[in-house]
Formats: sequence, structure tokens, C-alpha cells
Amino acid sequence: MADATLVTGGPVFWDLDGTLIHSEAVHDASILHACRRHGRHFATLPPIPPGSSGPGVYRALFDVPAGAPLPAGYAHWYASTIEYVVAHLHGAQPAAPAVRLCRRLAELGVPQTLVSNSSPRIIEAALEHLALRRHFTHVCSGDEVARGKPHPDVYLRAAALHGHAPAGCIAIEDSGNGVAAARAAGVQVVAASRDPAVRRDAHHAIDPDDAQAWHGLAQHWNGRER
Repeated sequence: MADATLVTGGPVFWDLDGTLIHSEAVHDASILHACRRHGRHFATLPPIPPGSSGPGVYRALFDVPAGAPLPAGYAHWYASTIEYVVAHLHGAQPAAPAVRLCRRLAELGVPQTLVSNSSPRIIEAALEHLALRRHFTHVCSGDEVARGKPHPDVYLRAAALHGHAPAGCIAIEDSGNGVAAARAAGVQVVAASRDPAVRRDAHHAIDPDDAQAWHGLAQHWNGRER
């Protein structure tokens, strides 16, 4: 599927963690912190698919079956992760090539929206840290829809906010869950990942650290009418 032609007439939807900012370590530390506060002690985190939603992470760590109601303790646990991330996000580094493309698209007048499984508080804190908030027309959080990524809900909401058909929108994602969510919504997806499985399921793929590859991606929008 990778390397299909991208249709660039619509808005661009950006994932946040791992795509625009290297915040994965902060999120992992927040999960360990919240688990300790709620009686679960892990020396290291068990494998969790990148891009998982809060409920998905909690179910995996606290052995709550899919479809079973989340216990009352989930809200307190999740709040603990948010507080930790917001307090420590200043140490996370921007993903420089992606940030440059975001700024370039803003210069070209391309509408952009942030589409993330993170909470609204984390999204706003990250965008302030990156100095990118003004470039986004909307901010869509997985907390604001019935189901976060890998389900399509948050991408469908983003497309609806722009009044644009999903097929004319482009998502930039780094994880399998994110790619799956965008594809399920009918959104074109660019994988900024070296993972062959993530790249295979996207319409277009680039190395996240290859500045030249990001420059090549930018060429899809160069010459676009404003």
C-alpha cells in the first residue's frame, strides 16, 4: 500500500506523541507512576502497542477484559498519568523534521488539525511547548469520542469539523494504532515510521529522522493554490 499518490486538496491531520514530539518516555514514566499510586508495581512496562488509548493501557495493565466496564479507579489512575505528563513534558524533544513540515504547511495555507489519543490537557501543553498551537484549526482528543484509536471515531470527528470528506484528508502517524484509525475512517495516511508493519499499511511512508524524506513529502503541497 505504501507510496500511493496522495491527494492534497484537504486538511492535514497530525498525530502528536511520537510524530511531532518525542514524548514516549514521559508517557511510559507517567504510566509507571500512576500504577505505583494504585498498587501495581512494575520494574518496566509490559509491552503495550504504541498509540494505545488510556482505557486500552489500563485494561492491559490491570487485567480488565475488553468490553467489561472500567472500574471507578480508572479515572483516578488516568488523572495521575495526565498530571505527570504535563509536569514533565518540558523535557521532551520536538521531532524536528515533522515540526518543520507543520510550519511549512501553515505558510502554504494548508488547514491542519491535531488528532491524538492524548487528553486535551496534554495536547495543549505539548503544542505550547512546541510553539505550534496557532497552526492548528482544531484539536481532537480521543477522550472526546466514544472510542480512541485504533477506532476511526477521532478522525471522523476531525473531518466533520473541517466539513471535508475523509478521503480528501491526510493523516501523519507513527504507530500501527494510528494508521489503523486513519484507514478505518477513510483518511489517507502517511506513516512516519521505520516499522515495516506500520509502513506497509499506510498509503505513503517515510523515515521519521530523514530530513530529505520530509522535504520530499512537502513537495506534495508545493505549488498548491492558497
